[in-house]
Amino acid sequence: MANLIAAQSDTNNTDEDSFDDGSYTTSIASSITDYKYEHGRRYHAYQEGRYLLPNDEEEQNRMDLQYHAMRLAYGDKLFFATVEKDLKRVLDVGTGTGIWVEDVADAYPDTEVYGIDLSPIQPRWSAPNVKYQVDDVEQPWTFPTNHFDLIHTRIMLGSLRDWPLFFTQCLKHLRPGGYVECHELSVEARTDDNSLPENSALTAWCDNQEEAMRQIGMELKVTGDMIKKQMQDAGLVDVEVKEFKIPIGQWPKDPKMSETGAFQLVAMLEGIGGLTMALWTRFLGWKKEDVEDELLKVKNEMKSKSVHSYWPTFAVYGRKPVQQDSG
Repeated sequence: MANLIAAQSDTNNTDEDSFDDGSYTTSIASSITDYKYEHGRRYHAYQEGRYLLPNDEEEQNRMDLQYHAMRLAYGDKLFFATVEKDLKRVLDVGTGTGIWVEDVADAYPDTEVYGIDLSPIQPRWSAPNVKYQVDDVEQPWTFPTNHFDLIHTRIMLGSLRDWPLFFTQCLKHLRPGGYVECHELSVEARTDDNSLPENSALTAWCDNQEEAMRQIGMELKVTGDMIKKQMQDAGLVDVEVKEFKIPIGQWPKDPKMSETGAFQLVAMLEGIGGLTMALWTRFLGWKKEDVEDELLKVKNEMKSKSVHSYWPTFAVYGRKPVQQDSG
């Protein structure tokens, strides 16, 4: 279980060859970049409506800030699975801006690193061992079977509707002994000292996010053990869960945790509108103006150093069995 976070004393508010998939993968064409707009925000065009968050520059900045917060919380680890010695091919599902792909490609220059997403928002220029694709992971995969050494996801709870199917697909496309690793964040603000206000705006925001997502068959409040069980049910073995906390704000006494919280706070302050607007207006019947008013309350609460809130986050990873595992 993740350790308690000590707060500052000052609580004032202030197949075997490289895979050539050109004939199978969706090309980046006008139909993909013909973006949709709503409430002044830009959304993906390919498989329109499947992903509910924007893909504009504002959202891309939020995703990168969130990545840095999670990377710090994880002790600067790119992944925890023990695959470094034989890392030939890696797949990042829901790659977003491609920031994790770029970091892995830089750390492992002899590894082929693939990133797939519904939006073509990745860098135009990348290392020669990087390849991006516009694709929908919930459709049949075009990659060879027994192909990847590591399949990675990061914060896909609001994106994947069928996790059991996803893990079944992972098992099919991993080489024997390869790993799938999920870095997820439960949208359930917590404190260790009961410092959330009685009528917490942040708690209400989390509840509304969950209610909206449940209307389309997804949930945002999960645990590492829930993901672990789904991995095991799919047939993955040696599944491990590592739990962490990401502070919201610079309230922690520990400098590293405070830095982590700073990244998380800015990510939320700058990106909460994109996380909220489509969900609440489409599924909860809120008006845009009312959403904006409510978000002001949430932002003020997150900025308060007297509220020692954090997101529970976890890394869950499991291995595809090799023949001798059952022999």
